Amino acid sequence: MKLASKYLAAVASALLLAGSAHAANIIAPRTITANTTWTKNNTYFLEGYVFVTGNATLTIQPGTVVKGRVSSGASAAALVVTRGSKIIADGTKEEPIVFTSELDQLNGNLGVQDVGLWGGLIILGNASINSRANNQPAGSPAQDQVEGLSVTGAEVEYATFGGTNDADNSGVLRYVSVRHGGARIGGDNEINGITLGGVGSGTVMEYVEVFANKDDSFEWFGGTVNARYLVSAFGNDDSFDVDQGYRGNLQFLFSIQTDITADRGDKGIEWDGATAPLDASPRAKVTIANGTFIGIGTSGGSNTAVNIRDAVEATLVNSVFVNFAKAIDIEDDVRGPIGNPILPAPAISNNLWWSHLSANNTAAGLNARPTGAIDSSAYFSNATLDNQIANANLRSISYTANRQLDPRPAAGSAALTGAGTVSGSGLTSVSYKGAFSTTNWAAGWTKLWTDGYFDLASAGTTDVAVIPDSASKFVNIATRGFVGSAAGQELIAGFVVRGTQAQTVLIRVVGPGLAQFGVSGTLADPILELYQGTTKINENDDWSGQQIVNLSAQVGAFALASGSRDAVLVTNLQPGGYTVQAKGKAGTTGSVILEVYEVD
Repeated sequence: MKLASKYLAAVASALLLAGSAHAANIIAPRTITANTTWTKNNTYFLEGYVFVTGNATLTIQPGTVVKGRVSSGASAAALVVTRGSKIIADGTKEEPIVFTSELDQLNGNLGVQDVGLWGGLIILGNASINSRANNQPAGSPAQDQVEGLSVTGAEVEYATFGGTNDADNSGVLRYVSVRHGGARIGGDNEINGITLGGVGSGTVMEYVEVFANKDDSFEWFGGTVNARYLVSAFGNDDSFDVDQGYRGNLQFLFSIQTDITADRGDKGIEWDGATAPLDASPRAKVTIANGTFIGIGTSGGSNTAVNIRDAVEATLVNSVFVNFAKAIDIEDDVRGPIGNPILPAPAISNNLWWSHLSANNTAAGLNARPTGAIDSSAYFSNATLDNQIANANLRSISYTANRQLDPRPAAGSAALTGAGTVSGSGLTSVSYKGAFSTTNWAAGWTKLWTDGYFDLASAGTTDVAVIPDSASKFVNIATRGFVGSAAGQELIAGFVVRGTQAQTVLIRVVGPGLAQFGVSGTLADPILELYQGTTKINENDDWSGQQIVNLSAQVGAFALASGSRDAVLVTNLQPGGYTVQAKGKAGTTGSVILEVYEVD
């Protein structure tokens, strides 16, 4: 059987009597005290807190999936990397590392409304902080216990962060996606998607996504780690929050918020310097450059793009803010103790601002705090600062998984020129404002990509959704076969993604869905497994999700009944050979049709 596509071709489709490799489900221990590696052929489960301690290093291979049990309170599932220990989560664009809920089938079955299902990722280090969150004396050197954890006895030390080593190294986070976390501990206390307490500048943090978290997506408590290429998607509080004397540089940030749940997205950036006293040392100094922030954008929405307070030396440059009701909220204590300022006013320049509320698109209308120590409307009226109230003309904004979100600026956008020069550790001067120019660096590895939010064209440098030289936009291969009850009697089909570019692929194993064609003896509950070589890289049991409905209709596939036990995957695959295996649950047998669709 041949597939008439230059990019996706079937090389084998047969009923094979060969065994297959099977991954294991591994429950992580409460403490990891020796160097440990988690491999992508297994799925790892967090049941409550898991502490990496004793100067151990936890290495997580690219493509590994870590799942937190549905939990809350003192039993919330969370991975905590303690002071002196490291996490090496060094994924790739082709094989990102995913932290998510045990309910996540990795096929879009969980959406933006599914928050607080587990805790989150917490990394603690020995870099300096300047205060405690509870306003109590911080000691010398200043130390604190991380918010969101409920610990006693010896485990209090596991939750402690802060020290004297600003060059501290807590490891690597690269191509990591953290999803559906933020478990509630009590009251208004939830765990952030990613919490960094006293993390030092020796740590690498880039290409990291937090999706649908109950609390802040990212929060830094002191420390000096720089970060870039961060994605905050559909969180229920602030997208990026800094506090307790954080001194670092953040560049290339993308945020999109939602009000679909009871706790809508709040600030794009919340800037805090210290708790008590306001003149605590070291003083917070933070630069944020090249961010694209999309607010909730509803007519009744009242969220504010930027909130700056509590003695922080803030620099905001080359960023784009759209669909927020208000732009800047600067509180009276931003420069330090009232009447005795110790810091300069925030440096805000070369940014674009545009509210979805047309009446607010004036200097006065975007000012979130008309009276106070600093009048933020002056940032717009002072032409030398180049803060333009102008539509950034992002190519497409969408809050649903309809492949219509493209946050790149369109041709002619004011965001493509006029960027200011930046300097400092981890910062790079570019010619454009916002997180993106002509290429969407968040495409291909984020949940925003795999679940169908990003426009397919946003991954490249053209506006064309069809991959160049593809023979046709949608191509289907299919084979029908029988799945037996014995091991080795699975239905297995192979295919190849050709060329040099990644492809979005829709894979279906349909048993119950064949009944509408009068087919009898179908497999009642098929399971789909996707392999690259002998390594299983994805799987699905029971299909669900609007994205699958939409894509099936687009490629001309027959519709599946809602709630049927057919198995479906939508995934993004790099060029190479792949094998799909269909098998029955609990030894069941019957006929299925196995289909692979290329989605340009």
